[in-house]
Amino acid sequence: MKGSIILLNGASSAGKSTIAAAIQEAADRPFLRFSLDFYFFGAVLPRRGEGAFEWQLMRQRLVTGYYPALAAFANAGNDLVVDHIFETKSGYDEMRAALAGLDVFLVGVHCPVEELERRERERGDRPLGDAGHDLETVHTFCTYDLEVDSTRAPKENAALILATWGERDRPRHD
Repeated sequence: MKGSIILLNGASSAGKSTIAAAIQEAADRPFLRFSLDFYFFGAVLPRRGEGAFEWQLMRQRLVTGYYPALAAFANAGNDLVVDHIFETKSGYDEMRAALAGLDVFLVGVHCPVEELERRERERGDRPLGDAGHDLETVHTFCTYDLEVDSTRAPKENAALILATWGERDRPRHD
């Protein structure tokens, strides 16, 4: 049996990772959690100097391999919660193609720009302005199964996402 995917899309600093962790904690079955941040801030991408990574050189190859890897995990029967930023329509289309035939529940994670900017400053691990830039496009080409406001408590959003996901008449297959 194929696994399901709960895919969270929103701007940088919108709270996707926090909600994904809350989903893992609240779910009545195991969800594997994935994020490209694991590659950025982990030991996957090559490093140079003070933590700089070869993003411009690795970006397309990493993303091109990442999407089919998610499909492989789901096809093996794993449920996934994925936090992601769809920066372009072509990126969204590429992921949809890679996940075709799988149960994908797409959640839009929204956050006011003032809060995004506050979180971005507090985090200190992103260039200032990235979140606001993401917000300009991240929600413009997606049709969501559910949209949440990340100024609500992560546990509340996780409960809402899991309840809505679980109450669907039938899984969505794109």
